[in-house]
Amino acid sequence: GASTVSLAGTWNDWSETAQPLIRGEGDVFYLVVPLAPGQYEYQFVVDGQRWQPDPAAPLARDDGFGQRNSVLTI
Repeated sequence: GASTVSLAGTWNDWSETAQPLIRGEGDVFYLVVPLAPGQYEYQFVVDGQRWQPDPAAPLARDDGFGQRNSVLTI
């Protein structure tokens, strides 16, 4: 039921607006981000307000603010 979703992470200084996802068929949001090999933390920003870890990410790390950041290793 989200109107907008953005991707915020360590590679974009946690910008809430730098990388908006594209709404695809069936209201599935997606985005392709070229990243160098390494490990990155990220969360989704839903409707510009709610920060949401990736429920499909197998790895997560404490963010120091009472939430968990999803972790991606390339």
